[in-house]
Amino acid sequence: MHRPAPFAARTLDWRPWLLVAPALLVLAAIIVVPLGRTVWLALHADPHGFARARTGWGMGNFVMLAHDAAWWQAMRTTLTFAIAAVSVETVLGLLVALVLLDASARMRGIVLPLALLPWAIPAVVAARLWNWMLNDQYGIINALLVHCGIITHGIAWTGFPGGMVAVMVGIDAWQATPFMALLCLAGLLSLPPEIMEAARVDGASAWQRLRYITLPLLRPVIGIAALFRLLDALRMFDLASVLYGSDMAGMSLSVFVQAQIVQFGAPCYGAAAALATLGVIGLTVGLLWVCLRAPVRRGDVA
Repeated sequence: MHRPAPFAARTLDWRPWLLVAPALLVLAAIIVVPLGRTVWLALHADPHGFARARTGWGMGNFVMLAHDAAWWQAMRTTLTFAIAAVSVETVLGLLVALVLLDASARMRGIVLPLALLPWAIPAVVAARLWNWMLNDQYGIINALLVHCGIITHGIAWTGFPGGMVAVMVGIDAWQATPFMALLCLAGLLSLPPEIMEAARVDGASAWQRLRYITLPLLRPVIGIAALFRLLDALRMFDLASVLYGSDMAGMSLSVFVQAQIVQFGAPCYGAAAALATLGVIGLTVGLLWVCLRAPVRRGDVA
């Protein structure tokens, strides 16, 4: 009887690695090298006297960052904007998707391209457009409110600190809600109709079907869509930069990094702020992922 040869150690085949080597080199050039340079700058002093002169490596930039009130204000603004914008966009996107679900295919074909127009507009253009419309002197929004008698004179919506984040959330929701609606609609169309029909036959109301059937089945789609939108919101730069520039009340983390490097000429301190921003984004996204996955694990255990 023939016996198979004993297991021999497999030799490493380099051919697959050689095939992907060009792509890996490009990724290293555009990701690893800039990241390494950022780490190197963050651990050194700025050459123009922004930090105390020292030689070698150190954590001085991060110590200064921890005591910088502007940094903490930018972080609060960014987190408040991101959480509020993603929450509003998710709720509105789901409502729009539910309305479009009951519409005919022809109506959806007409409404969806029109609804996606705000998403197609560059954020810089949208910010400048809304900045003009919200102007207290010649803005069309103030003109309409005054004409309807809601207000007596124009209001500088982008001029007072309490409304800066609200204005950014409103503009971002106007632009990104169609994206969330499209993803939610795709998820709704993929749900098995037999389950809905069975619930309807059993006497479940529309609210009960939405709460106990539609939302649990749609939860993975909503979670992934919210995760992508949260990543976009946390690294938001163009909207805050066009509307408020370096105004502390409307400054985001990305604008803070840009201001340190470009306006103040502090590349090392800006690199430390960039790494801290990356840490805030990673921590926030990680917490959202844990919140999305925890109920699933509890259900699996049960």
